[in-house]
Amino acid sequence: MELLAPAGNLSKLKTAVLYGADAVYLAGPKFSLRGGSDNFSDAELQVGINFAHQNNCKTYITLNSFLHDNELQVLPDYVRFLEDLSVDAVIVSDLGVMTVVQQYSDLPVHLSTQASCLNLNAAKLWKKMGAKRLVLGREVSLEEAGIIRQEAGIEVEVFIHGAMCMAYSGNCTISNYTSGRDSNRGGCVQSCRFSYTAVSKGNTVSESVDGSTPSSLMSSKDLRGIELLPKFLKTGVDSIKVEGRMKSPLYAATTTSAYASALKWCNTSPEEQWSEKLLELSAMLEKIPHRGYTDGSLIKRAAAASVYQGERNERNSGYEIAGTVMEVDAGKSLTMLTQNSFEQNSMLEVLSFDGSVFEISAQDMRDLHNNPVKRAKPNRLLRFSFSDVVETSSFISGTSLIQPINVVRLKVS
Repeated sequence: MELLAPAGNLSKLKTAVLYGADAVYLAGPKFSLRGGSDNFSDAELQVGINFAHQNNCKTYITLNSFLHDNELQVLPDYVRFLEDLSVDAVIVSDLGVMTVVQQYSDLPVHLSTQASCLNLNAAKLWKKMGAKRLVLGREVSLEEAGIIRQEAGIEVEVFIHGAMCMAYSGNCTISNYTSGRDSNRGGCVQSCRFSYTAVSKGNTVSESVDGSTPSSLMSSKDLRGIELLPKFLKTGVDSIKVEGRMKSPLYAATTTSAYASALKWCNTSPEEQWSEKLLELSAMLEKIPHRGYTDGSLIKRAAAASVYQGERNERNSGYEIAGTVMEVDAGKSLTMLTQNSFEQNSMLEVLSFDGSVFEISAQDMRDLHNNPVKRAKPNRLLRFSFSDVVETSSFISGTSLIQPINVVRLKVS
C-alpha cells in the first residue's frame, strides 16, 4: 500500500521523500486548489520530480481546480510540459480538465476527492471514462472503499490523516461570501474555522456541544487513522493519503515518518504486535499542532464528536519546529538553520529519517564565528555540539517551545 504525502514546496517535498513517502502530491502556480501554498515554479517542478524519482518516489500533480474556458485554452501546453517532466499522474476534479489531459497527453488521471465519488456506480462510470485511480470522498467508510475497490476494479486512494472540511468533499462556498475568494478555485480562507452562533428570528438555536456559545460549529477535528491501518490493509486500499500541503516541514516530517514506520511494521511484524506499535506511533502524532483528532467516517458516519470546539488558531501540541539540520560534522557538531526563537536552556530533539529521536542541548550553541549565543532567533545558522551522527535535513523540534505556541493561542483569544 502506497503512502502519499503532501509537498507544498520544494523543501517540504524533499522532507516527505527523505522521511519515507512512496509518492508525493504537489502543484504548479496554477490549476490547483491550494492557491495559498508556496507551490512550484516550472524549474522547481523539474528539480522536485527528479529528486523524488531518484529516491524511488512517485509524483502526482494537482490540476483539481474548476476551470473556465479561457483557462482551459492554456492548459494543453502545461499538460505537455508535465508529461515531458515524467510526472506519474495528475489529479483532476473537472470533466473539462480530464478531457484536455486525455487529449493532449498519456498522463494517468486520478480523480480528485473534490469530484465526490462516493458510490460504486459513480466509480464504474469514472473508470469507463478513463480514470486510473479514485481519490474517494472523505464521507466514504473503509468498508465502502473496499467494496468499490473490488467491484469496480479500480485503484482507490483514501485520506488517513489531516485537516478535514465539514462540507461534502470540500464543496464549500463560505469563503466566497466572507472574503470573495472561491474555495473551489484555490481561494479557501478557512472561514469555517471561526466561531459562529446560528440564529433564527433573533433567537439562538445552535450552541456548542457543551452548551456554551458561540461555537466552531462548522469546524472539524483533524483526521487520524493510524490505529485503523490494519483495516486499510484488509480492505485492499491502494494508497493512504496525508493532507497538509500548507502545513510546516515538521508536520511533513512527523506524519510521513509515523505512517511510513506503521506500514513497515505491519509488513514485517506478526499481527499480534501491530496494536501496541500503532498506539505508540499514534502518540507521536500528538506532538504536532492539531485540532484534536477523529477517525471521521472511516468506520461509521462522523457525528457531533467530530466537531472541533477550540479557537481558530488554537492547536494541541507539545512541539514546534526549531529548525533544520544543514550540515553535520560527524561526532563533533551540527549546523542548524533556525526557524523559531528559543532560549539557551532549551532541549532540542532531532527526528532522524528512520523515526528515532536524538536529544541535543542548546546550552553551548554558537554562531559560525564560534561566539556563544544565549538566545536563538529565526533564520540564523547556529552550531550545536553533538556526539552522534545525524543525517543532513533531519528536523529539530524543541519541547521548550510549548510557550510560544501558548502565547499565540492566548493572543488570538
